[in-house]
Amino acid sequence: MASVWRTRPFPTIWLVGLFQEIAFSLMVNLPGRLYELGITESGIGVAYSLSALAALLLRPWFGRILDVVHRRTVLRVAGVGNIVAIATLAVVDESGAILWAAFLLQRVVQVFLYTTALTYAADAVPVGLRTQGLALFGLSGLMPIAFANLIGDALLRLGGYPGVIAAAGASSLVAWALVWRLPLLPVLGERPRRSFWAVAVQRDMLPLWWITLTFSMGMETVFTFIRTYIDTVGISTMGTFFAVYGGTATLTRAFGGSRYDALPHRPMVVSGVAVQGIGLGLVAFADGVAMVLGGAFLMGLAHGAVFPILSSEVVSRARTAERGSAMAMFTSLFDAALLIVAPLGGFLIDWAGYARGFSTVAAILVAGSALYAVWDRRLVAAQRRQEPSPEVV
Repeated sequence: MASVWRTRPFPTIWLVGLFQEIAFSLMVNLPGRLYELGITESGIGVAYSLSALAALLLRPWFGRILDVVHRRTVLRVAGVGNIVAIATLAVVDESGAILWAAFLLQRVVQVFLYTTALTYAADAVPVGLRTQGLALFGLSGLMPIAFANLIGDALLRLGGYPGVIAAAGASSLVAWALVWRLPLLPVLGERPRRSFWAVAVQRDMLPLWWITLTFSMGMETVFTFIRTYIDTVGISTMGTFFAVYGGTATLTRAFGGSRYDALPHRPMVVSGVAVQGIGLGLVAFADGVAMVLGGAFLMGLAHGAVFPILSSEVVSRARTAERGSAMAMFTSLFDAALLIVAPLGGFLIDWAGYARGFSTVAAILVAGSALYAVWDRRLVAAQRRQEPSPEVV
């Protein structure tokens, strides 16, 4: 574990990721501000869905940029856009073109920043410690989930939603300043780069894309609707929920990170996504704080284990020269999941309540994990049968 921290760029990119994620975690409160401005759950769902669609449409272009442009340059440019967008959202006080332009810019730039930071971290970590390194990098994203919304609860009482969003802008500014301390890593790979879509349809990647989409549907359901769920049902608080969720994910990642490279990945992913579904089911039918926080615990447990394993698998199966496109495709599936669950969840909640909306997604998670188990096992077995036998000498 210490060897990862001695890698020169790693501590700095870890801090960049930490302050970026503090901002992103605080921005989970944005739906509350939109609701305050008179926008319904369905409207919020559609808005997040459209932002995901915009990010998806830009992914092929962005993936190619990451394959040929230095990651540090992308972090610098995208960071400026993120700061401007959040600052605008902090001061606008009515629904209109300015609000929606800033909302769209912030949502798109946010996913680009995360993809770039994750790719930079993958470049910086030695191959033999890849899953461990990505797991440790992921702590920079999980820790703010645990504590940022406790801070957000206090800021909400003091300055309302504008104060919470302004704090997100300040954290983004710190992250952007730290980017300037990163060394310039070379763009990796000598093999000719294929198109983004060739990477997207690479056969051994397809099961990974499926299970990533399934896993991210559970995550996006929570991050999109938990704010208004807590406000509506009056069980627990935003800070407490994410303290349990993020704290569990952080501890799981911290204790498991050094072991992930040695453990079989497929069984961990399958069980993790199924547990995520069970946790969301608990929240769906919660009748008290214990069930809500029990669901948060199970979903945090899954988040802590599944994400670094999936990201490591993507990096391992992709060509080195196409790592940027592969990671762009990987993170695009979180946008695709949002594109599906934001309108689906919003309309189901408006029509039949939170129990129906959350339990529908929970069922998808359990079924999706079972499909991945069969698909990936058969694919790997078929590839092994096609490999040439060693020559007998």
